[in-house]
Amino acid sequence: MNLFSYNSPVMRFLERVFDLVVLNLLTLVLCIPIVTAGAAMTALFKTLFDIRQQKGRTLITFWQTFRAEFRPALPLGLLAFVAIAAYGGYLYLLYAQLAEEAAWAWITVAAIGALFFFPMTFVFPLFAKFQNTIKKTIVNAFYMSIRHLPVTLLMLAMQAVWVFAIFLFPYQAAFLVLAWFFFGISLPAYLGSGLFLKVFAHYAEME
Repeated sequence: MNLFSYNSPVMRFLERVFDLVVLNLLTLVLCIPIVTAGAAMTALFKTLFDIRQQKGRTLITFWQTFRAEFRPALPLGLLAFVAIAAYGGYLYLLYAQLAEEAAWAWITVAAIGALFFFPMTFVFPLFAKFQNTIKKTIVNAFYMSIRHLPVTLLMLAMQAVWVFAIFLFPYQAAFLVLAWFFFGISLPAYLGSGLFLKVFAHYAEME
C-alpha cells in the first residue's frame, strides 16, 4: 500500500490532525467575542460528531452550524461566561484562605466548581446534538453530568491537563502554550465526542 495515497492510514491521520488544528483556531478566534462563543462551541461539537460518524465536510459543517446556531446558542455562551467569571471572582476572594490551606475553603471551591463545570461539560455537546430549549438543555446537562460522572470527570481532566503540564514543566511552557493554541480546545473535544455519542445513544427519544 502506498503510504501517501489518499486513503492510506498516514494520510487519514494527517487529515485528521489538520482538521483539528483548523477547528481549534476557528473556535479560539470565535470565542474571543463573548457573543459568538456559544455558536462556536456548538459548531465545534457538531462538526466533531459528523467527523466521528464520517458525515459532512469539516469547514462547511462548522460554518453552517455557526451561522444557524448564532442566535439560539447566544444565551448559552453568555451564561458560560458569567459562570466562569463568577467562579474566578470567588477564587480571588478566597485566595487568602486557599493559600492558608483552609479545609472549608477548598471544599467550598470544589463544590461550586462542580456546580458550574459539571453541566458546562455537557451543555454544548447537548445543544449540538439535540434541538431543545436553553432551559431544557441546561437541565439535561446537569442530569447527564451526574449520571455519567466518569465522562464528566474525564472531560474536565483533559481540559485541566494543559494547566497542570505548564506548572509541572515550566521550562516547556512556551511549547505547551503553542500546542494549546493548535490543539487545546479541539483535541479534548474530539476525544470526548466519541464518549458523548455513546452517552447520547441512550437518549435517542430526545432527537
